Amino acid sequence: MVLVDSVSSLPGHVGNLTVKENDMLKQLWIRLLELFKQKGTDIRPKESDTNTKQEDTKKGGGWFSSKKTTSNVDKNVEVFIGTTINSSIMSMPLEKALPLIPGDQLRTTFWNMVATDNPDAVLLRFLRARKWDLEAAYHMLTNALRWRLVFRLDDITALGENGMRDELNRLQPGLGDSFITQLNSGKAYLGGPDKEGRGICFINVNLHHKEDQTPEIIKLLTMYIMETSRAIVHQPVESACIVFNMDGFTLKNMDFDFVKFLVSCFEAYYPETLGCCLIHKAPWVFSTVWTLITPLLDPVVASKIHFTKDCKELTNYVDITALPGNITGEKDKKTMDEAVKIDPVAPGKLGKPDTPAYHEYQEMVNDYEDETSEWAKTKSTDNDNVQNTRRIELAKQYRVTRFKAELDMRGPTSYQAKGLLTVSPDNRVLLNYGSDGWTPLDITEMV
Repeated sequence: MVLVDSVSSLPGHVGNLTVKENDMLKQLWIRLLELFKQKGTDIRPKESDTNTKQEDTKKGGGWFSSKKTTSNVDKNVEVFIGTTINSSIMSMPLEKALPLIPGDQLRTTFWNMVATDNPDAVLLRFLRARKWDLEAAYHMLTNALRWRLVFRLDDITALGENGMRDELNRLQPGLGDSFITQLNSGKAYLGGPDKEGRGICFINVNLHHKEDQTPEIIKLLTMYIMETSRAIVHQPVESACIVFNMDGFTLKNMDFDFVKFLVSCFEAYYPETLGCCLIHKAPWVFSTVWTLITPLLDPVVASKIHFTKDCKELTNYVDITALPGNITGEKDKKTMDEAVKIDPVAPGKLGKPDTPAYHEYQEMVNDYEDETSEWAKTKSTDNDNVQNTRRIELAKQYRVTRFKAELDMRGPTSYQAKGLLTVSPDNRVLLNYGSDGWTPLDITEMV
């Protein structure tokens, strides 16, 4: 199995920054840390708005009534997204919305966005995505933080799949069951790696039907998979691969709203995290759809999309050992995600944990910010990449501490239960794709 040795030597990445790029990174950190100090204001949703949402979802036969044609429910009403912070701030100009958000909320969601990644690497993705324009990168980063608060990304990861099921069912009977049904529908599997060492999300497009779930469910499912799969990020592998298996696709499988949401996620909120997108065995009818999609794509994202007409072409990007049987034609061949059967995992819960590991992690965040604040004041030189080993060690300490706290902060997932990512008793993190020729990889300190 071919794996990339390193991409850390690429320009603009951790350990290979010019003096100007180092200065940009420092300035972005300074602005971000200053933002975390702002007071903000109370931007919780009005109680009347919340009640209206809940009452709207109770009208008629319900979203999941067997009498679909008689339901008067507006499927665009969202009962989970935007219910802990006033969602109107997403429609406000960022320069007006940002000062309203308490700095401690921005800080919390920022570090949850970093999760187990290298903090510098996260900031660098926004800088590279905006071609080292500091103001544009800061705008993009803070807009992503605003989006995460409104869309409740931290709550999604804290609840985990069955915590989401319970919370959604509490808000609207049947909604959580729909979430789990779609998660287990076979339309999306995690596996890999591709030939660049990236994890892969295989999407079986023929299993998706827009009317099978509400728009909110498909958004929540997308965000849940993206946030969960980010746990396998390890340097030098910063991005992921998506394979859209179009075999059996018809126009009834097309969901333009989902495509727009996915594109917006990669372009605006998860920059530089899409390494490769493979559209496999697209039928001729898809060409009409593609003409509608291409105008939505940023040129950088568009350059990462490749069409493959058969398995041989697909193996230019992914070794055949990492491909599932529904693509290779091998009836009994499955990814680990497909093959391993497990009992439902326990639900996670909302609220701050009160465990030694969590408190150790909070102390580590404080230490990292203090060290970063002092480092950002220093003058950048040509020797910064050599001296950066100290920051890499600091990032390593942060990563290990965060991994120790992950079981307290992140709701259990079926991916962990299946063994894709496991934390050993001695707090080592092992990545296992389960494909032929793959040896479980210790990614604990790969920063």
